[in-house]
Order: sequence, then C-alpha cells, then structure tokens
Amino acid sequence: MTELQTTIHRSLGFVIAVLFATVPALSACGGTPGGGASSPPSATHSLVSSAPLWAAPGAGALPTKTTAALQQALDSRVAAGNLAGVSAAVVSAAGTWSGAAGVDGAGTRLTPDSALWIASVTKTFTAAEVLLLSSRGLVDLDRPLSDYVDVPFDTKGATVRQVLAMRSGFPNTTIQSDYKSLGADLTREWTVAETIPQGVSGTSPGGTPEYNNVNYKLLGELIAKVTKQSLAQAIRADLLDPAGLHRTWVQTAETPTPPLSVGTNPPGAKLVDPAGPYLPSRSVASATSSAGGMAGDAADVARWGYLLYGGHVIDTALVKQMEADPQEEPTRGLYALGTMLTTDDHGTTMVGHPGGGPEWPCSAIMMVWTGKPAVAVAVLTPQPAD
Repeated sequence: MTELQTTIHRSLGFVIAVLFATVPALSACGGTPGGGASSPPSATHSLVSSAPLWAAPGAGALPTKTTAALQQALDSRVAAGNLAGVSAAVVSAAGTWSGAAGVDGAGTRLTPDSALWIASVTKTFTAAEVLLLSSRGLVDLDRPLSDYVDVPFDTKGATVRQVLAMRSGFPNTTIQSDYKSLGADLTREWTVAETIPQGVSGTSPGGTPEYNNVNYKLLGELIAKVTKQSLAQAIRADLLDPAGLHRTWVQTAETPTPPLSVGTNPPGAKLVDPAGPYLPSRSVASATSSAGGMAGDAADVARWGYLLYGGHVIDTALVKQMEADPQEEPTRGLYALGTMLTTDDHGTTMVGHPGGGPEWPCSAIMMVWTGKPAVAVAVLTPQPAD
C-alpha cells in the first residue's frame, strides 16, 4: 500500500466504520445493479441511457444514531488536535449526511456547506467529460491528443486514452512546485500555455503511469476545442447541472459562493488569498485549471462520487472504462482513467480521487465503496495533508 493509499484509509476509514456499525441497512439492502432510478433526484436532465449500477441516493437523512456518531468522530479528531478543521459527507441509498468541526485557516468555524478547493478531485470531472465526448463521437480515445489540440512539445503520438491514464510520457510541469511564482501575485490569472513545458520532450507513451498535471490541463483544452465552449460551460451543462451539484464550481470562470473555507498555507509558501473570491486563490485555481482548479463542499463532492461511479450521470459503459485496466503509479497506487482504485481491509474495491496534499493548502478525498450497497464518502480539510 502506498503512502497515499494509507492516507486515504486513515482519512476515510472512521466514517465507514461508523456507518457499518450503526446502519444495519447498509449491510443488508440497497444499491443492487440495475435497481435504481435512471436519473438522480433534483437533476435537471439525464445523460444516461443505460440502467445505473446502484439505486439513486436516499432522499432522507441517515438514522439519528448514525449522524450523531459521525459528527462525534469529526469532533473528536479536532479535539485531539489531529485536524484544525474538517468537513465530511456520506451519500448512499440508505440516506445522506454531512457535518463539520473546527475552523479553517482564518479561524472561521466550518459548517457542513463550507466550500473548499477540491484540487485534484477535479480530474474526475475532466475525465468524465472526455469519456462523455467520446460517446458522442467527438473524441476518439485512441487517436493522438495532438489531433485535437496544439501541444508545444513533442507528444510522440500519445493518445487521449494514454493522457487520461497518466501514461503519456509527457514532460512534467514545474509551476505547481514553484511557490514563488504562484505566490508572487495571488490575483494573477494563469493560462494553460504559461503552466506547461515548452519545446521539450518526455518519454515514450504507454509505459508506467506518472502522475502529471500537464495531462489534465491539455485534456481541458481538448474539451473546449471539441465542444466549442469554455471548460466551465461544458462541465456545467454536461455534469454539474444533471447531477444537481449546486455548490460545485469550475474556477475561475465560476465564482464560489459563501460560506467559503480559507485554506492554510503550507510551510514556506504563500498560496492562500483570504480576501479573494477564489479558493485558495485566483493564482492557484487558474494555474491548476482542469487538473485541479475546482471548488465545492463535502456534500456535493460525495454526491458526485456516488452518481458518477453509480452510472447516474454518464453511462455505465463509460464508468467501466474509467475503472478499467488500472496500472500501478509509483506514488499513488492503481490509476485508471482519472480514477484511483484501492481496497479496504475486507477487500472491497474503492474508487475515486484525492486532492491536495502536504505541499498544498488543503486536503480533499472522495472515494466510493463499490460493494453492495455502495457508499460514497468525502472528507475535506482546509490544511495540508500530514
């Protein structure tokens, strides 16, 4: 198990432990393949033609005993000094819950609907949109990415599928680790061209995955090019509105609405703009763009995970492609198409994506237990991961 996988289990395990200890329904019913409605509650419209894998999210709250135990779990971690603040949410066929404890980087008390920069959880939206465009015949996953967008370096024929899977061999960017550049002007709007390598080559595509934000920045360019819309317009129309996600935003084209959670600067870096409208700042959100620029609250993130991997917002055939043929990425474990896969202590598969980390002013994790029944969990904290 990689260090990142260990972090996922440590961050999410307490939520699942409470759920299965207090909700008998979670171990006895719900979420059978093909057993759900064809669209989620409150969705404006559905893009799904096949039967979802799981039942629609429960319309009500989880039992009081469960919600009290979940809230106590958050409170105890803050009281013990493990976290200054945390918000979390659960979505299942048996019901939903969201809660918060502690404070953000500015000392403001968190609420369940406090919005946070969700960092690389953004990649699940970008990947889902590319898969959706492939189903419409607008993108061929096995054609070179350079057939769709101009790339300022030799791609060596890397396909769209290889880019999605972090197997492009593209040269990596340095802008994310260049805190001096990002922090010099937190109100700066970066373009994709300013944040990716120019005129250099990577390695041949198709090898071992290497986690690299350049892949997903270029996929964002692909989305805009083939849809003839902005990235934000495409994702809003195709994914956010159909999923009923009202507190998720594609920054910086969209501006988060309060309450907002101000992040905590990692040591030696200035990345948070507490007075600005974007999370954690316009500079960081625009520099990470379609690889990590989105923001949302825990309830929306958990709902997204459940609806996405349950086949409620894109066809189940596309979901299966997102999870297929995962390869071992040295620092992150099994990686497929915008999706990390791991297992719990009982061997049940979990799918989803983490965001942030020790070098960023937040940590966000969205994972879905794909057993029967399925349970989606999001844990967000406005501080770097330990």
